[in-house]
Amino acid sequence: MNLTIEFNKPEIKSTFDWQLVQEINVKNDNNQIIAKAEIEVITLNKHRGADESYELLSQQDATDWEVPLNLFFKKQNVAADLVEKFQAKIDTKAKDHILIEAISVLPEFRQQGVAKFLLNEIAQHYNKVQSISLLSMPMNLFVDAQDCETEENKTYYQAMNLTDDALTQEQLSAFFEHAGFNHLAIDDSALEAPLPFKVFMASPNTIR
Repeated sequence: MNLTIEFNKPEIKSTFDWQLVQEINVKNDNNQIIAKAEIEVITLNKHRGADESYELLSQQDATDWEVPLNLFFKKQNVAADLVEKFQAKIDTKAKDHILIEAISVLPEFRQQGVAKFLLNEIAQHYNKVQSISLLSMPMNLFVDAQDCETEENKTYYQAMNLTDDALTQEQLSAFFEHAGFNHLAIDDSALEAPLPFKVFMASPNTIR
């Protein structure tokens, strides 16, 4: 099966030009979308680091970045204890970071290297970013297949049959760790309620 990658044009969907949203599709020989990622690209700098960026996002009720920004970054860089893991270069320059909000493969195309292909294409396309974070959770908690922005997305997510998806959190965790992501543990006791997702982080250098 020959796979092709399609990066849609990044868009500004908030009030901030340093927060871009992008959709990435994988197509098969029949030009069918068989895998999809929805990502955010965020730029941090010495004047508006992780804490300041989170405050601005939280005012817009854009809280997907809450946990990674609050716990795993220092100003515009990843935290010091993550530098070696991600082979990151720490300096005072502006840094781009990616959050993969959703990544999925249609059930009939799993176990064929499609998800790994997608992650590697993202890492190659954005090989200058410092980190790639991922929030792992059941897709039916993130996506409503009946309420999508485009008919194309609606068709894709309905084909996934999200409510009956048999993938477990354990399987997802094993896959992401095998692909080069590190699971970043969070102490739920310090939170008002347990998080519905796990946080993983990698860099273009560690994804394999």
